[in-house]
Amino acid sequence: MDDIGNTRICPFAQYVRKRLAQLGIRSGVKAVFSTEAVIKESLMMTDGTRFKKSAYGTISYLPATFGAACASVAIRDLVDDVKQK
Repeated sequence: MDDIGNTRICPFAQYVRKRLAQLGIRSGVKAVFSTEAVIKESLMMTDGTRFKKSAYGTISYLPATFGAACASVAIRDLVDDVKQK
């Protein structure tokens, strides 16, 4: 987890950074991202129908792990806000 302005390698984070930059936001948004680069040779490309470039997805537990990491950050932020009041 890091500030959105410090994300790297992750294509989705790059897209979010670009959209936020259009709104004049360059930092101050927390982001969970992977620094693991995609191994291009491991991709099995499709014909592009249904907006899918690759037939492979991700390891089954990875989206849940990222979601849990995001939830933990949100909960800690909420608890810190309550403690400060």
